[in-house]
Amino acid sequence: MARVLLIDNDPALCDEVRQALLPLGVEAFVAPTGERGLESFRHCRPDLVMLDTDLPDICGMDVCRGIRSTSAVPVLFLSARDDDGLVIAGLEAGADRYLVKPVAARVLRSHVATVLRHPGRTRPDRVPAERHGDLVIDRVGAEVTLRGRRVRLAPSERTLLFTLSAAPDRVFSRADLMAVVGEAGAGANPRTVDSCVKRLRLKLGESRWAPGFIETVRGRGYRFRVPQDGDASR
Repeated sequence: MARVLLIDNDPALCDEVRQALLPLGVEAFVAPTGERGLESFRHCRPDLVMLDTDLPDICGMDVCRGIRSTSAVPVLFLSARDDDGLVIAGLEAGADRYLVKPVAARVLRSHVATVLRHPGRTRPDRVPAERHGDLVIDRVGAEVTLRGRRVRLAPSERTLLFTLSAAPDRVFSRADLMAVVGEAGAGANPRTVDSCVKRLRLKLGESRWAPGFIETVRGRGYRFRVPQDGDASR
């Protein structure tokens, strides 16, 4: 499992980033200050560092330089400041990317997945694919195979599967899933998630005779589980 260190003192933003990255199956660590961030970096050995330019104790640029002085791990700035001078300063400090927040969840996931496909020299190993029975999920490569055959999924279907499978047995409400597939907001139709689940189940070979990986929890939402021999049909 890839590790991401987020250095930011905004709890709400940190929660949003964690939620956005959930489909990638990464392990997220949060540090609210630059000092704590550097300490966490030494202990958790992340595959990616995301940090703000404005921290309560140390300038984000200095944190980036401190990381870069000992490691080639990818660094991504996530800042509310979008002036060209600061962007250039961040890249010159050693950052690989500079994103201006707010960033759409899908855009952030795309950047992180791309960075993790090309990790720093200190952590060169590819993030391994996950096996759930006959289902294999490669989060970084964005591929799914079932019984050795590739399953072609639409982006929303893939995001839904990656989100559910990142936390087996956890029940996700429709609102949770609408947020990660980018359908949240005024006027959003919760049945969009139901339609997406239906398509996903068909592609994963689920039927009344062959219970699948996506389980409906009546009145609450959906959860991921690995079918067991002898399961009754839903």
